[in-house]
Amino acid sequence: MALNQPIGNTNNISFGPGVIKLGAWQDTNPDPPTSFTGDITPTTDIGFIGEDGITIELTSDKRNIVQGNPQIVTYSFATAQSAMINFTSIEWDFDNFVFALGAGATTNSSSFGTFAFGGNPLNTEAAIFIEHKMASSGNTLNIYAWKVQSESGFSIPLTATEEHQFEFSFQVLNSTHDWQGNALPPEEGLIRLQRVY
Repeated sequence: MALNQPIGNTNNISFGPGVIKLGAWQDTNPDPPTSFTGDITPTTDIGFIGEDGITIELTSDKRNIVQGNPQIVTYSFATAQSAMINFTSIEWDFDNFVFALGAGATTNSSSFGTFAFGGNPLNTEAAIFIEHKMASSGNTLNIYAWKVQSESGFSIPLTATEEHQFEFSFQVLNSTHDWQGNALPPEEGLIRLQRVY
């Protein structure tokens, strides 16, 4: 037997990307109340993504309280928390461009579609749902980013030898309610990871 070999569970090992569903965000608990009814869970698959897959970045900045001589950390609390979702789309989908830029407008007819951009200072808000099938266990990992907005823009590289790639980056915003209008606890306002056995 090899030395220093940990005892692990191969069912907890996973690999590969996931399916990203993107949709418009709507306030499920507006003030004053409006006519919200139903469910705003994203259902539109954004399509093919690049080889790098999906990256979810979670950060928590800490403030340490130190006491004594020598000073040692006696208490710590979070001063800022954030979540980012990054991926590369390889599909020319104008509706996705609106969400990825946080602005713009699309039109579609039987003979052509258009994407227009520029002049609107407001950031379009969206919702992201990611589904990942875990090959070794057969479980499903669901990731809920309740409310997101574009972090920046993206370039349109008309490359000669590779597929066209559009790098999308979304900042997750705080939400007090889920997509069905249920109140979220304070520790779940940004994102939820759920493993379905």
